[in-house]
Amino acid sequence: MATPIRSCILCRKRENWTELLRVVKDGDRVIPDPLNLQPGRGAWLHRKCFDAAKERGSFGRALRSTEPLSTEALEDFLEQQ
Repeated sequence: MATPIRSCILCRKRENWTELLRVVKDGDRVIPDPLNLQPGRGAWLHRKCFDAAKERGSFGRALRSTEPLSTEALEDFLEQQ
């Protein structure tokens, strides 16, 4: 069975999904989904791409949000890693 390939929302590099972190929109927040169990539209990114993705507004585009999204929960998660 083939392993799913996903693209990082910032650098667009295609990787095995296990190399990327899935994030989802929860209200007006972007939250990590490390176990890939959260429902809804997800976006994938390299942990190293987080800062640039935040600056460029990549989360709003990838998660199809017209409102500003808070990345605090995701930042906290990445700091603990």
